[in-house]
Amino acid sequence: MGTKIESSANKYTFVWGRAIKTSKERMAKQLDELWDYTQKLAEEELADESKPDFKEIDREKVTHTIEKIDKALEGKPVSKKVKQKLNYAKKSWPAKLDEYAEKEAIMGETRNSYSKTDHGATFMRMKEDHMLNGQLKPAYNWQISTSDQFILNYSIHQKPYRHTYLKTTLRTL
Repeated sequence: MGTKIESSANKYTFVWGRAIKTSKERMAKQLDELWDYTQKLAEEELADESKPDFKEIDREKVTHTIEKIDKALEGKPVSKKVKQKLNYAKKSWPAKLDEYAEKEAIMGETRNSYSKTDHGATFMRMKEDHMLNGQLKPAYNWQISTSDQFILNYSIHQKPYRHTYLKTTLRTL
């Protein structure tokens, strides 16, 4: 038997794993486009350089690639839009990647969300309220196992469903 217990965290403080993944993918795509643009404009400077692989993106790789692009474009007629994107990437992306790594560490590999004010809480669809809105709220999943109306075991989880744990617990008792 179990229930979801709402956390006292604010429901507008969520961090989503999918949003982090999407942002990193967008960053990699834009870096790839900048590399292609630079290679067309400055073939000689990047002739001996192979195109970096941006499937796994991290701070060092981004910083190193941006420095290469910046050096290759030095003194070349570059469009204002590309200069702006390169300056933004240089100033923002390494810090953003550090922020994303920190958020992914808090979230762990098993969850897909957490609250900024209560890192243990995961966003779960709660039962409908009096206005019939099933809302996502920061919560914990509380599971208890009973026998003859006595509580034998309880556990609190960060995932909405944890039926396998209870089955294992009841078998061992």
